[in-house]
Amino acid sequence: MNDNTTESDAMSAAGLGEDVVGYDPTADASYARFGTDYTTAVVAIVETVAAVTNRKTEDLSPLFATVDPEALVDLVASNRDTPVEVTFSYEGCQVTVSSRGTVAVESPDE
Repeated sequence: MNDNTTESDAMSAAGLGEDVVGYDPTADASYARFGTDYTTAVVAIVETVAAVTNRKTEDLSPLFATVDPEALVDLVASNRDTPVEVTFSYEGCQVTVSSRGTVAVESPDE
């Protein structure tokens, strides 16, 4: 797990509204918004990765096999003066979760 406290231009450039899922072909990444509770964040990560990999969520390995979801949500949901981003690999994708309530999933290299 990589803790990166710098602001991501790709995340802010996406211009996501509430509960929006989108795709940015320039970055070859899909984006989703999530609330500050555990369930919404984990669901946003898993569903976005499933969409990017064209798989069903139940066909993915458990998220906890890659990252501690509870610790991840605690980190990005806590109130901070400086935004926090955590980037990790999951199911061949690069996943970035931000304290701004966004998840970005980059497609796996073909």
